Amino acid sequence: MRHPSIALLVIAASIAAAFAQQTPNAASGFETTYDKVKNLTTVRLHPIKISGEKDKYYSLHISPSFSHPGQTPAAPSIIDFELQTVVKGRLRTDLYVVFVIDGETVFLSSNRWAVKRPIPGRVWMGERLVFRMPYETLLKIAGAKKLEIKMDAVRFEVGEKELQAIRDFAEKIENLTPANSPQITQNTQILRTP
Repeated sequence: MRHPSIALLVIAASIAAAFAQQTPNAASGFETTYDKVKNLTTVRLHPIKISGEKDKYYSLHISPSFSHPGQTPAAPSIIDFELQTVVKGRLRTDLYVVFVIDGETVFLSSNRWAVKRPIPGRVWMGERLVFRMPYETLLKIAGAKKLEIKMDAVRFEVGEKELQAIRDFAEKIENLTPANSPQITQNTQILRTP
């Protein structure tokens, strides 16, 4: 019988620890990476916990990101808005997810994949969903007074601190983009709406 390599065990433990150790209302932080081979820069908001145990879910985190070619900042047209869940049981194949922004329902297409056993000692499943979100939708969220993420019948209300982290992410995009960009200038007012 073959035993898994130590490297694979370390990687699996790292993924499990990342899911298990994230705490509610963690201070937002950003990570910027540059891939020389692809000539692509990616800016990501570190995962932020939106909810602990609720219904069949053990946790829900968000982690939006965007990429641009090269190392010169450029306004994104699309944001990869990632949801990370841990489900107490089996994953649904027909999961229906919508964003409710100040009462307006927004449906976005997504890619999704499973993460096996994200919590050590549990047979639960993890899932990553990446939504292709237009930049204008991110700005609506940043200017919103209320944001909910509805996963089938389960609603997760995004708290004020978590909304502020999304606003900080949108501000970071604004600050990385050349000042003469008409898209950013036009949408700056949305970001600062009380």
